[in-house]
Amino acid sequence: MAYRSKEELEVGIAEYLAFCHREKTAARASELATFLDVGYRNLRRLSNRLLGVSVFVALRLRQLEYSANLLRETKLPIDEIGLRAGFGDRGTFFRAIRKRFSCSPTALRTGVHNRH
Repeated sequence: MAYRSKEELEVGIAEYLAFCHREKTAARASELATFLDVGYRNLRRLSNRLLGVSVFVALRLRQLEYSANLLRETKLPIDEIGLRAGFGDRGTFFRAIRKRFSCSPTALRTGVHNRH
């Protein structure tokens, strides 16, 4: 598929992250390129042009958005949420949440971080 719009690329990323969940594998930019059937360099250019961010950042933002929604809206175990969002391991998931939201996944779930 020729990715000509932001929406098309975002759908491709969402489908890739769903694949990662089904396969229980970590999301990787190089694997995203293979999944989308485009070269990695071309994917980098597309991501920068259509999304305004690098492939890594595009993936990570999507993972974090999905994770935050699951934390707030479900009672799934936190480790399961990290796996569902395509994080390779617990440590990577916790570090990414802390960096983006300045709190732990538990605090994000309970809303404690908003009380300060």
